[in-house]
Amino acid sequence: MGRPFVYMNMAMTVDGKITSTHREYANFTSDLDRRTMDRLRAEADAILIGAGTLRSDDPPLHVRDPEMRRHRRSLGKPDHLLRIVVTAGGALDTSSSFFGSAGTVPPLVVTVENLDANRVEQLQARAEVVQFGTDFVDLERMMAFLDDRGVKRLLVEGGGEMNWELLRLGLVDEIYVTMAPVLLGGREAPTLLEGAGWPMDRRCNLRLLELHREGDEIYCRYRVQRS
Repeated sequence: MGRPFVYMNMAMTVDGKITSTHREYANFTSDLDRRTMDRLRAEADAILIGAGTLRSDDPPLHVRDPEMRRHRRSLGKPDHLLRIVVTAGGALDTSSSFFGSAGTVPPLVVTVENLDANRVEQLQARAEVVQFGTDFVDLERMMAFLDDRGVKRLLVEGGGEMNWELLRLGLVDEIYVTMAPVLLGGREAPTLLEGAGWPMDRRCNLRLLELHREGDEIYCRYRVQRS
């Protein structure tokens, strides 16, 4: 069963937080980090987020930088990425910008087969809806579906629970991390990776492929090591 090449991009503080305990919009990185985000988006066929990220941030999932948009066109890709959200409960605000116009391709909602039929119908009015799994979204089936759709490079932009599920299933190839010179603290502040976590003897190991410093920020690119 084929799947796209999956790469994750996240920015975090030195203490590992991706936002504050108040779940505010994360604005602690530089313009260079945002340009790096645009480059990674420009090279992707689709971009995926979890429902929690959509509800808390409703992030703009497009390439903002004009030069990066030109770079995307030079790769033969359409102007807009396929936007994907994964939700088991279907509790999404269809008036959010995620469901707004972004070219001719509607966003894709990936949910479960036993989602209430009325809710499915409401989502279908604003998006394409596909259903894999009963109580939990079957992410492996989702990946095969995306591969069949021609998605060869899939960018994941969180959040921590979504990252955990994909890494737990061995569905991530590379991780890009920007470390900002900031501390936030907070027991409840979300981190790059949430979920149940692994015991020490089953930890996920990474191989550092690239490392560079720009000002006080550190940019890393890792390859996920298969166990």
